Amino acid sequence: MDNSQSINIMITSCKKITNVAATCVLLFLFSELLPHEQRVSFKAEAGELACIDYDESENTISINCNSSFLSVVQAINNPNILEQEIVDGELGIANGQYILNANLEIADGVTFAMTSAGDGLQYLKLAGENGIIVFGKILIDGVRITSWDIEEEEAIQQNVNGTIRRGYIQFAASEGAQILNSEFGYLGDVEPGRRGFDLFGEGPSHNMVINNSIFHNMWMAFYSNGAYNITVDRSEYYDNIQYSLDPHTTTHDMNITNNWIHDNPIGPICSDRCWNILIEGNLIENTDTSAIFFSRNMTDSIARNNHVINARTGVQVSESPHNQIYNNTIEGATREGIGLFNPELPDDGSTEGNLVYDNIISDSDIGIRATRSHNNIVQNTTFSDIESSEYRLLADSSLTIRGQQFNDDDDDDVLITEGDSQTFGSTIEIVNSGVIQVRDGADDDDDEEEEDSFNTDVQPYRRTLNDGDEITVNSS
Repeated sequence: MDNSQSINIMITSCKKITNVAATCVLLFLFSELLPHEQRVSFKAEAGELACIDYDESENTISINCNSSFLSVVQAINNPNILEQEIVDGELGIANGQYILNANLEIADGVTFAMTSAGDGLQYLKLAGENGIIVFGKILIDGVRITSWDIEEEEAIQQNVNGTIRRGYIQFAASEGAQILNSEFGYLGDVEPGRRGFDLFGEGPSHNMVINNSIFHNMWMAFYSNGAYNITVDRSEYYDNIQYSLDPHTTTHDMNITNNWIHDNPIGPICSDRCWNILIEGNLIENTDTSAIFFSRNMTDSIARNNHVINARTGVQVSESPHNQIYNNTIEGATREGIGLFNPELPDDGSTEGNLVYDNIISDSDIGIRATRSHNNIVQNTTFSDIESSEYRLLADSSLTIRGQQFNDDDDDDVLITEGDSQTFGSTIEIVNSGVIQVRDGADDDDDEEEEDSFNTDVQPYRRTLNDGDEITVNSS
């Protein structure tokens, strides 16, 4: 007997037995679903639960109308897919802990909320390699989200290559996400779209706010491609494997403000044609490489009022023109406080036209280093306890020093050195810095080298340094 015959029999039976009409309708609907063996659907009969589906073939819960996490719990009602954990004898609905054994996908145009206040959700554990994929708009407030190994009953650790598949959150052309008062940990692997907190795929995500949240032990705690109108404020980033914050590839109009960013391989780095990025008021500590990095044609951006402690480089500008670096305090840079750098063969942009002023650099090896860079201005830098030299020029660089007092906080003279000129030597220009005294060589109390006096308010002082030349400058 085929499906159509079965349906006809049921319809005839319903005509004869009117008292069970509703039951027959349900049987009819069930028979229609029989050929679709790969799809299991959990739907409520009416209201917002009717648009929450589970696709077994994709192992994905789809959210297709405005709803919340509690609606998902009610619609799915299957612990093999979404398990309410039992902790101390209480069900997860009370303690707010859940294990998600499927992907959770929010459709375009849909608003979805995951909150501790509204849904009772405290901790969502993404089992295995399942993730949250956001095409629409999401609110996450007061929730902890991590990867989860069900057998080991712990978050999934990642290796140095990022090859262990684990949970992730992807924003694919998402608009208006709000991430508030939440924690994200142990998420992400090397695959694009699954890198942790990943704004990648389907187009640029935009109008996102991250506030008062924590990101740790992620493969990438933030990555974006083409995103815009993003705010990351008053949040904490630590112990991440690859990047803390990595706005990338034409990301623009982004504010990274008032965050505590510590114990990461690298601090905020904006790379590959980013523009109008503001990095302000952050405390950045214990960074393996650069605490702040302007990279690969990042333009028209600002780093100001940041406090950097213990990094290889405080602020690095590489292949990036027309930015401003000012009012930053940099302590304990093992290489340089501020670097103005171009590689031997720059192919993305050139570090030129940058304005670096009113910065404080202390307890560092080199104050400001210029490597193959030109036409940048540094102004009114305060130095103290600089190990090697306050300024160092390498590889035919040029640098303009403007409005500078040439005595550091320890009342020592300022040393300007040249490292390894390639062809023409490196050129230093000092302007609008009053009367200065210049002598060849490093500062040495036993050396009676003759000093030359120059009034840089009247005429700029210019000098080309070659083959490891050094000059000592002090203000009269």
